[in-house]
Formats: sequence, C-alpha cells, structure tokens
Amino acid sequence: MITKLGRELRKLRLDLGITLFEMANAIEVSSSLLSSVETGKKPATDTLMAKLINAYPAVRDREVEFRALAEETQKEVTINLKSNQNARANELAMSFARKFESFSADDINQLLKFVSKK
Repeated sequence: MITKLGRELRKLRLDLGITLFEMANAIEVSSSLLSSVETGKKPATDTLMAKLINAYPAVRDREVEFRALAEETQKEVTINLKSNQNARANELAMSFARKFESFSADDINQLLKFVSKK
C-alpha cells in the first residue's frame, strides 16, 4: 500500500523530471530500497530522510512535513534496554510492549496525555 510519503516522493520525482533510479543514485541508495519506501513495503529511515533533505531543496523546505510522513511509515519501535538502566524502567518497557496491542482508545488517550506532560 502506497504511503503518503511514497506519494510525495513520487510527486517530487515527477516534478523534477527524474527517474527513481536517478533519485536513488543522487542520494546513494539502491533503487530497490527507494522503490520499497515509495510503495510502503519498507519504512523510511532517519538516514534516508537526511539524504533526501540534503539532496533536494524541495524536501528541505518541507522537512518537518517529510519527517512526519516518514514517521508514519514506521511499523516498529526499538527500545534499548541497558543493564545499567533502572530495572523498573526496563520492566515498564517490556510490560508496555506486551500489552500495546490491547490498549483501548481511552488507554491511548490517557497515555498520550501522561507522556505529553511537561
């Protein structure tokens, strides 16, 4: 399923009159990777986004928007559990991961409210 980011990247290429292969070469990634990001088969990494931002002023001018679209492509989050970290923090991370898919809309709203506190 094509993502919003994929649509924007394809539109950018068409507006610039370049092929997927040319864009991939310009940012030094494989055309298969770029195609996979465009079609939503792979997430857009921070590294890929940095390369696009550095190579294309149109992306740089809309960096916040492009980064938000890239974030939407992420299907996985990694939390590094360190042995020197608070054991309770590690326990919280593991518990959160185990129960994540069972959170109700209300649970999610409450959690978002809590983590958004300053």
